[in-house]
Amino acid sequence: IKAGLQGREECVSALLMHGADMHAVDLVQGRGLKDWVLRTGRFETLNRIRRLQAHSVAEQFCERYKPEWPELKQLVEKATAPKTTSQKLRQRLKDSLTFSFPHDPQDNGVMDHMVRITTGIHSPLVATGTRPLCPTSPPEIGKRRFAVPELLEKHSSKELEEMADRKTEAKFGGFSGIV
Repeated sequence: IKAGLQGREECVSALLMHGADMHAVDLVQGRGLKDWVLRTGRFETLNRIRRLQAHSVAEQFCERYKPEWPELKQLVEKATAPKTTSQKLRQRLKDSLTFSFPHDPQDNGVMDHMVRITTGIHSPLVATGTRPLCPTSPPEIGKRRFAVPELLEKHSSKELEEMADRKTEAKFGGFSGIV
């Protein structure tokens, strides 16, 4: 609630994605996170919370990630479709009468795709030597995530090393050298 009051949207996002209770209520005034954010005029933070609720599970890149932009095919078809004379005239009028102002990037647009493809674990542009500890369980709103020391307590280091070796062998067919 305090991060929301201060308008620290990145902090609110991180806390929510690591298991903070979004429906927690402060004991003095009986208001929740959204109430305080609205009352203090932190609309960017409220917008971030709404986007998180729309996509409550973080996208995590693992073996099933495909680097293609899913909307590209439809956008290309729309742009290359033949247009009638009235559509061409309408587009010319619109282009000549409108002003182009810079605007925020669209959700799931080109910028989002470029960030995904350049920062993904299996990106062709990034070579990493690490693997996520929980590849099939990405962060999710309200789901408490274990810290590394807690994971190490839960599993012995020998067990974690054996799991990593098995995954490496399965992926590279027994070859575990770095190229």
